[in-house]
Amino acid sequence: MGVAYSWQEFYEAAVRETDFRKLQDCIAKAEQAIQQRLSASPPPLTEAAELEAIGKTLTALMVLKIERARQKSDNGHRPKFDLDEVVGGYTA
Repeated sequence: MGVAYSWQEFYEAAVRETDFRKLQDCIAKAEQAIQQRLSASPPPLTEAAELEAIGKTLTALMVLKIERARQKSDNGHRPKFDLDEVVGGYTA
């Protein structure tokens, strides 16, 4: 998956993280990168395509948080899955 926006690299790092102990930090970094981007160029100055990508990414990060909460009592690792599955096939 190519990175169209600088904040996406943090999201991709969170999606690829297989250690649940590190996942919370990765999610926080992704959310912080998105907040910094929106602060630098808030809507309506941000492109519609980027705003759509941000919305989908925030939803996917919420899914990761829920998954982390469910798996927290497991062995600290989560099953690997396709990046596109997490965001409903969306690619920027």
